[in-house]
Amino acid sequence: MDEPISQSPKPQEVAPVVVEGETVMSFPEAMKQVIDGKKITRVEWKNKEIYCLINGEFLSIHKEDGKNYQWIVNDGDMLSTDWVVI
Repeated sequence: MDEPISQSPKPQEVAPVVVEGETVMSFPEAMKQVIDGKKITRVEWKNKEIYCLINGEFLSIHKEDGKNYQWIVNDGDMLSTDWVVI
């Protein structure tokens, strides 16, 4: 007789994490915010003058010198969970 197919557990709701007064998110969550036109930064960077955004058709990083540079995302950025919207 065939065994019944087990149900996958329903994902549990996870409470937002707050670090230094900011609600932090994972990289995929942060990218959704960028697509919606928002600017994001990492708590680890400790400088809100450095942030990521879509500039024209490119994913860019705004640096302290006031210029935007094409952002080449690295593994550390993708795996980090300290992204915040500014």
